[in-house]
Amino acid sequence: MHALWRMMNTITERAGYRLQSFNRSQVIPAHIPDPQLYAGPEDTSRLFRPWLARDWDQFFTKEVLENTMLSRQKLYYLLKLLRHAITVEGDIFEAGAGSGGSARLMLDCLAVAGEKRTLWVLDTFDGYQKVDTRTDGAHVQVGQCRCQDVEGVKRLLESPSVPVRLVQGLIPGTLVQVDARTIAFAHIDVNLHEPTLAATAFCLDRMPRGGVMVFDDYNWPATYGARLAIDEACALRGQEVIGVPESTQAFLLKH
Repeated sequence: MHALWRMMNTITERAGYRLQSFNRSQVIPAHIPDPQLYAGPEDTSRLFRPWLARDWDQFFTKEVLENTMLSRQKLYYLLKLLRHAITVEGDIFEAGAGSGGSARLMLDCLAVAGEKRTLWVLDTFDGYQKVDTRTDGAHVQVGQCRCQDVEGVKRLLESPSVPVRLVQGLIPGTLVQVDARTIAFAHIDVNLHEPTLAATAFCLDRMPRGGVMVFDDYNWPATYGARLAIDEACALRGQEVIGVPESTQAFLLKH
């Protein structure tokens, strides 16, 4: 039996996988009040997944979920870290708005907290307009990642209480339009090397101690150029990036 196991493991490892024993003893204790928030039968890890709780539906609304490619897990981390950051002075910044769902989530969070600080939302609103195959990869093409147009995002982000500033165009050129003295929280989701480097540096240079940056593209192999840009900008400023397990996300706490 052991010889057969080793042979099967050798075969699967060559294909990039590893066999593991099914842990039948990993049961959910009866006293846990929300067993539905742990992994289902198809996932033997039985890890707690708080983002599945209905409590979050006040933020994970139809307007958010239908206008983002971020999962509930990613939205959960984004919201939790934003809540921490609003204890710090400064505006809120997003580079790479897509169809505006993640910005709407942040807008709703600010509104519920009674925060009047400005939410800056940047995108081309027309897909990739400039690609460098040396840093972004040959698989990336101009025109890809086109989401909702700027007028649609503007309607989605209408707010009577939170000032929202949409900035359309290519980063780094559009950063001069961001008139923010300090930035408490930044969400960087532009996929490509040059705008990621510029946006990360821009925000870090305006971020006070305790501020937070969330990166959506750090762990994904297809956006390795973004990871290199993040590491470069952070290393120059003595900041450390923390990867989120089993996610493309990473974040930092400004020190």
